[in-house]
Amino acid sequence: MKKNRIALIAFGNEESYGLLFVGGELLNFNQEIKFFDAELEGVSKTVCEWKPDFIFFSPMTTFFPGAKHVCGEIKKQLPDVISVFGGHHATSCPNISDFPEIDIVVVGPVKGTIELILKGTKGVIKSDPTTPDDLTMPARKAYFTDIPRMAKRYRKIMLSMLGCPWNCSYCSSSSGSVKKLFGEDVHKKYFLSRRPVSHIIDEARELKAYDTVEIEWVDDDMFSGYDVETWIPEFASAWEKEIGLPMYISTTSASLLKVSDNILNSLKNIVNCIGMGIQAIRPESLRLFNRQWDNEEKMKAAYDRMISFGYAVNLQCIVGLPVEDPVEEALDTIMAMQRIGPGSVISCYPLMIYPGTVMEKICNDKGFSLNPDCSGDTNTGIPALKFPDKTVKRIKNICKLATLFVKFNISERWMNALIDIDFDDDTSRALSMVRYFECVTDRLHEKGEKIFDEIINSMKLRY
Repeated sequence: MKKNRIALIAFGNEESYGLLFVGGELLNFNQEIKFFDAELEGVSKTVCEWKPDFIFFSPMTTFFPGAKHVCGEIKKQLPDVISVFGGHHATSCPNISDFPEIDIVVVGPVKGTIELILKGTKGVIKSDPTTPDDLTMPARKAYFTDIPRMAKRYRKIMLSMLGCPWNCSYCSSSSGSVKKLFGEDVHKKYFLSRRPVSHIIDEARELKAYDTVEIEWVDDDMFSGYDVETWIPEFASAWEKEIGLPMYISTTSASLLKVSDNILNSLKNIVNCIGMGIQAIRPESLRLFNRQWDNEEKMKAAYDRMISFGYAVNLQCIVGLPVEDPVEEALDTIMAMQRIGPGSVISCYPLMIYPGTVMEKICNDKGFSLNPDCSGDTNTGIPALKFPDKTVKRIKNICKLATLFVKFNISERWMNALIDIDFDDDTSRALSMVRYFECVTDRLHEKGEKIFDEIINSMKLRY
C-alpha cells in the first residue's frame, strides 16, 4: 500500500486521545504521520508547508467549528488533500459530510476503516466494532515529539472502557445512543468491556518516560461493568507494582454503593481522588437528565463511604437547565452539595447541548434556543441555552464561585449577593484560575502547588 503523508490536527488543552489511537492505526499501515497543534497561530499554514496527502480531525463538539475552519483553510491551499473527520461529534453528526470541506466521516471506532480511507472511499464510513482487545497502542511518541507542550502536561489521559452503562439525556456517549447506532450486542462486547490489563500497563509505561504526575482515568464510571470485581483487583495490583502513578477516576453513587469493600481497598494506594457526578438535586431535574435512579440520600451515602476509605472526593454538577428558574434550580443543587460533601472541592459546569442527544430534543420541544455567546467550552461558565442576560450572568457566576460556596459553606444570602456581581475579564480569569488551583491542590497537595504555574503556562486558558 502506498505510503502517504498524513497530518493529524489536535485541538484543546487536553490530550486528543481519540486522535492518538488513529495515529496508532495509521502507523500499523506504515503511513507517515505528523501531529499539529491547532492551539498555535498559523496552524493551517504550517500544515500546508508539510504538504500532506490526508488531514485527519477528531474534534469534540466544542472544537468542531474551529476544525472545520482550519480544514477549509488548508483545502484552499491544497485542493487535492483529503480530509477525514472522526470522533464523538462526527459519530453523532455524520451529516457533516455534506460540508464541501469534509471528504470522509468515520462513524464509530477507527479500527477497520483505515484501509477504506487509504483506498479512496469517500462519504460516511461506519466501522464495525469488535472487542477492546483490538485497540492499538496510541501514537504518543509521535504526538509528544510533534506537540511538546502536551508531553509536559502533568496529567495524561487513559481509559479501560470505551463506553458508558448509563443513559443520561445530555450525553452523546449514552448507552441509548450507542445501542441505536451499533446494537445491544456490540454495546456490551465492545463499549462495556475492559481492555486487557497488559495493554493498559504497556501504554502507561510509555507515559512514565514523560513529565507525568497524575493519570486522569476517563472511564465514565470506573466502578461499572460486569467484570468489575475481578478486573479491578488485577489491574490495581499490576498498576501499583509496575506504574505507581496516582489516578483520578470517576463514578456514580449507584456504582459506588454497589461495589465491594475489596475493590475500594484495592484502589486506595493508587487513586488520589474520585469524581462523583451529582449533576442535579431536584427529582424533576434528575428525571430531566434521565438519572431518576439517583437521589440525595444515595449521593450522601456514597460520599461518606468514599471518605471512610480515605479518598479525596470531587463532586460535580450541571447548571443552566431548561427549567422555569434555572438560577434557583442551580442554587438548590449547590446547597445540596454543601450537605452531601461539606468542605469538598467541587466542579460546576453549565449544561451543554450536544447534537443528537435526548436533551437537544427536550430543549427544542420546550422552546429553548441556543445561546450564540456560548463557545461550547464549559470552563467559561457561559450556558448553552439562551436565557435573559441577567440569568446568563448569574449562571456563569455560579459556575465560577461554586467551589468557594461549597468548600467554605457560604450561606444562601451571600450566594445570591455574589452571583449578581459584574466581573470584568481579569476577575473572571482570576476566578477560573483559583478554582483550577483548588482542584489541583486538592488532589496533589504540596506537589500540586509546586506544579500549578507550570500547568497554566502550557494551557490556552478559556475563561
